[in-house]
Amino acid sequence: MFTATTTKYGSSMASFASFSSRPAHPRRISSTTASSSQTANVDGANPLLLSAVEALFKFPPVFSLAAKGARKKIVDRGQLMGLDFASDIEALKQVDWDKEMAEVLDTTVSTPGYYKVPFHAYPDGNLSMESALEVTVAAKSVHATVMDPEGKVLDPEGDEKLRSSYNRCMLQLLEEQDARPVKDILDIGAATGLSSLALLKAFPGATVTGIDLSPHFLAAGRYLQRQREEETGKKEHLMLLHGLAEDTRLPSESVDLVSMCLVCHELPESASRAIFKEAARVLKPGGALCVMEMNPASQIFQRVMQNPIPYTIFKSTEPWLLEYVNMDMKTAMMDAGLMEPRQLENSPRHKSVVAIKKS
Repeated sequence: MFTATTTKYGSSMASFASFSSRPAHPRRISSTTASSSQTANVDGANPLLLSAVEALFKFPPVFSLAAKGARKKIVDRGQLMGLDFASDIEALKQVDWDKEMAEVLDTTVSTPGYYKVPFHAYPDGNLSMESALEVTVAAKSVHATVMDPEGKVLDPEGDEKLRSSYNRCMLQLLEEQDARPVKDILDIGAATGLSSLALLKAFPGATVTGIDLSPHFLAAGRYLQRQREEETGKKEHLMLLHGLAEDTRLPSESVDLVSMCLVCHELPESASRAIFKEAARVLKPGGALCVMEMNPASQIFQRVMQNPIPYTIFKSTEPWLLEYVNMDMKTAMMDAGLMEPRQLENSPRHKSVVAIKKS
């Protein structure tokens, strides 16, 4: 998961660029068949720029400087909205996280090399408590402008609106393709459970199993889940597990829906393809693989990729960005044994894609 990761804050630093784009679609609209042109290379991307940034980031001092700048932007934006990173996580620092991690860690799970690289301006990436404890406020900061076509208006509810827009698009696409009823859900890249909680809202009464490679994020997620349950007096239909998305160890044909929310851009293409195949294996006939991701075909994404400063900031937080951009998602899903996917734009820079397993 995130790496299956991501349900973390996948729009990453692209949302800090202020470029115009088409408006979001909160209303019901016509979906389209996902085409190769919508999911392949970014039109007009500057190959010299991409090559130069890739070369520069091979030098640790350059990468470290860019990553620090990216994180500063996240913190500064959060402060503009009244978010206090330090205060929001101070109480959590008092928790015995070694104990919490020991309870969630599965020592038989092998962490692949692609997951051991820096992510989101954290040197240890998703394998650190610092990133796990800050993910909620960081997501609010990073996604503050995603629903604004101009990318300028700061909205503290931007992250929640982005996840809600995914829910709306997902439900429409499932209905259009006559998918099976949803009772059992696998959330790939669940992290601390932000994406899993959104799925529980979309499918009341369903059970969600969230899987992630980071024991740090899962430890924080389980702790926060216990707090919520104590406050409400109600058990959540949510189970967070340490595991590899490419090999979930779940029974074949055991779930109705597999969701990947802001995960694919944090993976090399080979991992995304392997996860699609695993999703097809665990899905029941008529079940659906649902993906919400950055849309390389959007105007705002393309402009970031063509501009040296935004792209450099963006790339410093997303090591596998180019592999995601170059992946043909439609073909990858169909190669995994799923039917031709359909998609909707759920923000000016995000898309929701749904592919059904043949009945």
